Amino acid sequence: MEWLRAPRATLAALRARGAHALLLHGPAGTGKWELAMSFAADVLCEQARPPARACGACASCALLGAGNHPDLRVLVPDALAERRPGHGADGDADDTAPAAAEAGAGSKTKPSREIKIEQVRELGALMGVSSHRGGARVVVLGPAEALNLPAANALLKGLEEPPPQGVFLLVADHLDRCLPTIVSRCALVRVPVPPRPQALAWLQGQGAGPDAPLRLAEAGGAPLAALREDDDGLSGEMRALLTGMLRQGPRLAPAQVAAEVPRTIPIGASVALFQRWVWDYFSYRTGAGLRYHPDDGAHFDALARHWTLPAAADWADRLRDLRALEDHPLNARAVVEGALLGYIFSIGATMPLYAKAQ
Repeated sequence: MEWLRAPRATLAALRARGAHALLLHGPAGTGKWELAMSFAADVLCEQARPPARACGACASCALLGAGNHPDLRVLVPDALAERRPGHGADGDADDTAPAAAEAGAGSKTKPSREIKIEQVRELGALMGVSSHRGGARVVVLGPAEALNLPAANALLKGLEEPPPQGVFLLVADHLDRCLPTIVSRCALVRVPVPPRPQALAWLQGQGAGPDAPLRLAEAGGAPLAALREDDDGLSGEMRALLTGMLRQGPRLAPAQVAAEVPRTIPIGASVALFQRWVWDYFSYRTGAGLRYHPDDGAHFDALARHWTLPAAADWADRLRDLRALEDHPLNARAVVEGALLGYIFSIGATMPLYAKAQ
């Protein structure tokens, strides 16, 4: 990933100056986590020399490849257990994932989205003893905003009094949601969205289809997010259906919503699509560029004749509330239909009578 060269060089420079706590931040899907894990390999490699990369051949690199390096700890919420080294090796789940170990078959318990204090306390087994390999000890943690308050406070001690050769690599998608005391003790390294041509070239190299430009636009220019769009449960057909409804604006009828919204549809991905639409509408009305729908200027122009900014803001607030419900066992079809009906009402409530009659 060519766009990661500059932040990688910044990490190396900070590390060379003795920085022990580094926080990578920027939009989701820009490769921050991959960069953190790759830089951890550089730090742990026994033959690398700055600014050289991990050699891939030494004993430390072999341990990393096997997912069981004794001087590396990866702290993530149980909901992101697949990020832990060795997770899923040989077809089995990582036995360090409590959700996998405790939730039996058929369990309805959802894996936690928080990093808990018990996970941070376990770092004592790494940081409180000498390095197993005689070199650095590395903690990769993310997303940092997932630290609950007790866990964040427990982490502060390690950041304030780091052990010899201890390195903390934190990753955050939303820096403003991180505890300020955590942020203030880290050297910040921003990972920006790459230039569009560079992102498209990378996507094409990953085998992305002809819809890569559209997917990249919908992902806000974040290439890894665009590559993962097929994993959000919203098929290309569903995405086209929902976007087509939004484009109709005041011409969209409740009967069409009831007839065309499929019975099975993901709440989170659908609401995220609606949010991207209203965010671009705000951008259009305020004279900024269209980020997610660059080819829909004509549709936004037509919509602007009927949809006031206060009405759009009310709908955006409703969508924000719905995102908090995406993990609840609700009737997904009813939730998505309700969001679209809210869209129709927010436009219709501001339309002149003659426009409604048409």
